[in-house]
This record gives sequence, C-alpha cells and structure tokens, in this order.
Amino acid sequence: MTILNKIKQYSFLIIMAVSLPFFSCDDRVVEDDAKYTLTISSKAFMGSTLSSFSEESQVGEDLVGEVISTMIEAKLTDKDGNVVKNKTVYFSAKKENTSYGSFDLSEGTTGDDGTIRVVYTDGVGDGAVDIVSTATFEGVSVTVKYGDNTQAVTKFSVYTQDDIWPYSINISRDTDVIYVDGGDTKARITAYLLNKLGQPVENAQISYESTLGYILSADDNYRTDSTGVDSVFLSDGGDPEAVGIAIVTASFMHPGFTANQISDSLQIVIEDASFQECTYINIPSSSPGSIVVRDGGGIESTSIKAELYDDNNNLVDTPTLIRFKLLPILNGCYLESPGVTDTSVYTANGVATISVNSGTEPGPIRVEVSTECNDLQAVAVPVIIEAGAPKYIYADWNPGDTDTPGGGLYRIQVSALVKDRYHNPVEDSTYIYWTVEPILPDTIVEAQIEGTSLTYNEAEIDGIDPVHGVAFTNLTYYPEAIGQFGRITAHTWGENGDSIGTTLDDGEAIFGFIPGSVTLMSSASYHDFTLGGNPKQILLTALVQDYYQNPVKNAPVSFSGIGVEFWDEYGFETYTEGTNGFPDDSGEPNGGCFSWRDYGLDDDPSTPDMGSFNNKHDSFDTNGDELADTSEVSENFDDFGLDGVDGTQDEGEGNHIWDGYSMIDCGPVVLTDKDGYAKIIVQFDQEVCLFVSQDDETGICTWDDFTASLSATVLIPQITSSDPIEINLVRSPAVCN
Repeated sequence: MTILNKIKQYSFLIIMAVSLPFFSCDDRVVEDDAKYTLTISSKAFMGSTLSSFSEESQVGEDLVGEVISTMIEAKLTDKDGNVVKNKTVYFSAKKENTSYGSFDLSEGTTGDDGTIRVVYTDGVGDGAVDIVSTATFEGVSVTVKYGDNTQAVTKFSVYTQDDIWPYSINISRDTDVIYVDGGDTKARITAYLLNKLGQPVENAQISYESTLGYILSADDNYRTDSTGVDSVFLSDGGDPEAVGIAIVTASFMHPGFTANQISDSLQIVIEDASFQECTYINIPSSSPGSIVVRDGGGIESTSIKAELYDDNNNLVDTPTLIRFKLLPILNGCYLESPGVTDTSVYTANGVATISVNSGTEPGPIRVEVSTECNDLQAVAVPVIIEAGAPKYIYADWNPGDTDTPGGGLYRIQVSALVKDRYHNPVEDSTYIYWTVEPILPDTIVEAQIEGTSLTYNEAEIDGIDPVHGVAFTNLTYYPEAIGQFGRITAHTWGENGDSIGTTLDDGEAIFGFIPGSVTLMSSASYHDFTLGGNPKQILLTALVQDYYQNPVKNAPVSFSGIGVEFWDEYGFETYTEGTNGFPDDSGEPNGGCFSWRDYGLDDDPSTPDMGSFNNKHDSFDTNGDELADTSEVSENFDDFGLDGVDGTQDEGEGNHIWDGYSMIDCGPVVLTDKDGYAKIIVQFDQEVCLFVSQDDETGICTWDDFTASLSATVLIPQITSSDPIEINLVRSPAVCN
C-alpha cells in the first residue's frame, strides 16, 4: 500500500475474525467468539458526557482538551447479522503503540440493540495528528474487543486549535441565473469546508442565508460529508417579487471557537422569464487592440466589450448578466482583478464592459462570452498581447554543421535567441547586430559575419523553418582562421534603449577544422636493434590538410604510440639546455625541450600583447625596418638557420627565432608549419623486445619482435586522427649482454 493510498481517517471499520480449533484440558464449554462481528464508529462532539451528545453537538474533528470529545459506538452481531446483547466488550486507545487518552467506560455490556456507546477523552498535550506523508498512522487508534478473536478499530486525529484553525469555506453554484417560475428552476449551491491543513471537515453544520428566494436542503442534513461538502438549493419559492440579484452566504462557526465565524458569498440572478428578447451577442475589436506583457514597456490594459442585440438589431436595454471567460489562459493575464479569468458583469444599455490586463506571456487573448438569455454565446480575439522589449539574448552555433560553399571558404550558421523579461520570445523582425573580432594578441581574424539579421528569419544553411524569437546569420572564415579564436558578439536594444548583448562560447569561439586528411609518415618502418644499434630514433611527420586539401598551419597535433621510450623535438638549430635563467628540463638521455617565456613582446604574462601564449617562439620588428631585431626570452640557441651553419644566410638564419618544431609544454604536441607539417622524433629502446631464451652452449639469446603503433591527432574541433602506422622493431639473435 502506498502512502497516497493509505486511509487516514476511519469513521467505520469492520474486522472479521477467524477462529482456530481450541481444545480445553477440562469439560467446560468454551464460547467460540470468532463467530461474531464487531463494528465501530466515532463522532466528535461538543461535550464530555454521553448525555451531551446530539446531532446538534456534533463537530468535524476532535480537539485537545475537554471542550470536544469523541463518542465511540460499537455494535456486536453474529454471523447472520443478528444483534448480540449482554456481552462485555473492552475499549483501549493508543497513539503510536502507547496508551493515549481515556474512556468514561473502558468496558461495558452491549444493549438490546447490540450496541454500546462510550466517550473518549484525549490525552491533552500536543494532540495526536496523523502525518499524511508517512506510511504509519500517528493519530489515535481506538480498539474494541470481544473475547480473544473479535475486535474492530477506528482511527482519528486529535488536533490543537493551531493545527486546524482557521477553517476555510468556499461555495460554488451550478448556474448563475434562475427564474420566477414557482420553484421549477433551482440553483445548486455547494459548500466546501476545509481545515487549516487543507483536509475536508466532515459532519460540520453549515448555515445558509439569501437576500432573495428560498434555501432548500439537498438532503435534509445541512452537514458536510466525508469530503467536506454540503449542498443546498436556491429557488424563487413562488414569490413573483423575488427578482434581482440574490446574495447567498454560507457560514460556519465552530462550537469550540465561537468567536470565529467564517463565510463565503456568491451572487445568483433571479429573472422574470417574460422579458427574454435577446437575439445575438457580438464582441467588437478592442481599442487599443494590442497591449504588451506586464512591465514590458507599453500599454498593459484595455477593455473587452460584449454587445447584446434584439431581433431588430437594437441593443437590449434590460440589464443582462454576461459571462466573460478567457480560454486558453495566457500566463498572468486576468479580467478585472489579478487571478480572475472567468467572471460576469451586467450590461448597461446593452453593452457589458470588462477590463483585461496582460500577464507575463504574449499571444492572442481569446475570450468567450455567453448569457443565459436565449443561451447566446460568442467567441473572438479582440486583443493581442505582444512580447516585451528584449531583456535576454543567447548566441549559439553547431560547428559540426559547418558548410563548405567552395573557393576554400567555410561557412557556419550562428543563431541568437532573444527573450523578454519573462523569457518569452520577442516579437518577429527584431533587429540583431553581429560582429566578429580577433582576440588579443591577434589583431586580425580571417573571418566575417553578416552584420544584421531579424528574428523569425529563414535559416539559409540548415533550411529549417523560422523560429519565433530566433535570428540566424552566417559566418564565413578562411583556411588561415582554422584553429584561431575569435570573439563573436550579438546584441540588440532593450528597454529604454539599453544595449543587450552576448558573446558566443564565452567570447572564445574557435574556428573549426573540417577534416580533409591527417597523414602520418615515418622515416623508418623497420629497425633491428642488434644490427642497427640501440636506442633508435625515428622522425615522424604529420601532414594536416583541410577539406580543400590546403595545408593547415599552426594546428596543434598530438602524437601517441605504443612502446615509445620518449619523445624528442625535431629542430634545425642547436640550443643550450638550462641557460638564460631557464631550469634544466632535460630529464631524458637526449635532452628536454626548447624553453621560452611565451609572454609576447613585453615579456609580461599579465598583458595580452603581440605573441602572448600562442605556443610559438616569436620574434619582433621593433624599429620598423621589416627585420626581426628581438624575440621572446628563451634558452640560448645558435641562430644559424635550417642548415645549422653560420654565415650561409639560408632560411631562418638571423631571424631571432629558434627554428624547429617546439614540443608544447615538453609534451608530444607540435604545431604545424606553413606547409601543414608537424614533426617529432620518437625513440625506442631494445627493451621493448622481450627476452625469449638463451642457448646454453652458444650463449646466443633470442627476443620477441615488437610492433609499435603510432598515430597523430589534430586537436582542433573537429578532432581528427590519422590512420595508425606501424614500425616493426626486432632484435636479432646475439650473445646476451
């Protein structure tokens, strides 16, 4: 049984007991009490003795203290349903398995009708209130027993005043118009009584009164049922003068809280049926016909009218009740007062007028009007709520959908979602302005963007339907921009002319790599450590080409492999490890990596100046002669160019840059050069070939071959890897070292 299905309040419970064979050690006749059935019920009332219990004294709930008690009634019958008298039964009460409260009679004998009544008085304190959200019952459980096998239980809560008071009462009607017709038409009035916990109050007496007509009981009870509901009828009662608006009031006063009365009222029109002359009802367009969402920077309220005509197309003079109903209901939109979406007003000179106010949701206001005068009704959309001014803007793109229009260009669709203060899509044709800028230290970005677009425009690339509140634009970039970061901005104008803007990817949008090919090559595919020596260094070269087979420069390429002893830089100029203030990071047999401070021209990490943090050793022309005259601070190196020989004036000589493929952070990641190549040296040790055996006579050892697998991966989205290559490493039999 789930918590939701747990029955919390028991007013009537029957438990059938099943007997087991019983054997006595003597000849006494033992009564089989299992053939009986006990029923039990409970009713809270004002008083503390049975003599004070009556229909009028009954209340819905037991309260802590002596003012309100609970009458417990038990009835004993046999298996045929006949009452059983003169039998002793026993009562007990517990709160969570602990005795709680007392009875005026804890045991007694059933009467001629098989029943017995006792009064239960609670155990004061904080009461005993069931907690709905738990699987157990925390209220009072009263048990009546007869013999060993027959018993019944009733359960109820004992509240303090603060637990349940104040009550709330609400009344509703099934019609708002009845007629002077001798009581033939009636309005059913339904009252709902709930305690402070939102639970229905049962067996409470409701009082009714009306300024016109007559109140008739629906069931001659005037008491709420187990759902807290009571109903009455209002009719004209045959009074021909009972014409007008009847104000019906339902009220309740708890006997324990006599100073506190609660009530609710509603109106019902009693009409003279002889004056019905209505023919049709019309809803004209409102003026103004459009308003904006609340706090949206414009008019937020207007009027809706309903015109009632007779068969001569004249407005009906007789005041007639017109019902206005919003359907569907736009969030926060209301008629007359906040929260009201269904209400009625009388016509004045044939026209009923009501105010409508915007909420937080834009859209058409659809209103239904109706009247019981000839059952006329009409539906129209007299007003439209428009979205407010832009408040929020969000930019996004999908680099995976980058288009290749040709000519070596790349094109990608960028979108901006624009919302008002309530997160509604803004109105169509709202202007969105776009820019794309380089991120320092870069001063140029090889990209351009269509600078203006409108919300609800068509998406040229993806071909999707327009979306309310969304503006699409196109960004075009060149192969030189692949891997480069740019700042893409979208902005518009909000309330009071304020600029509302955002950047794509937190201001660091990377222009992606559309795979063409990543090819990995090696200077050797086979090496014998016995014949060729140990260790073995092999040059790996990765060629990165884009979709158009153009080389991609400055693209980070990560090398990986199985069996690698370590990675080494491939360079053309000699440098001195650990000089010029840099620590010796060699750590490996053939040295570490070329080190420099990637801080740019000013050698200051806090300023994003030219060359800062681009993973390249940069040189600079500071005097404007188009020749490099300084570079980023680095380890000392011979600036002799690609041939490594001083004075030949070959490529790279005297350019103030260490010419080589720097390993970023001394790891196997290298930037491609202007031709799309990234190079690195991989070193293998003969230990990768595992020892197999040694000949006892010759001392010759044998080793297993080892196949090294290597690959290269471009680290620019879209991440792309080369096909792996293999290098066969062997160690021919030889005398063991």
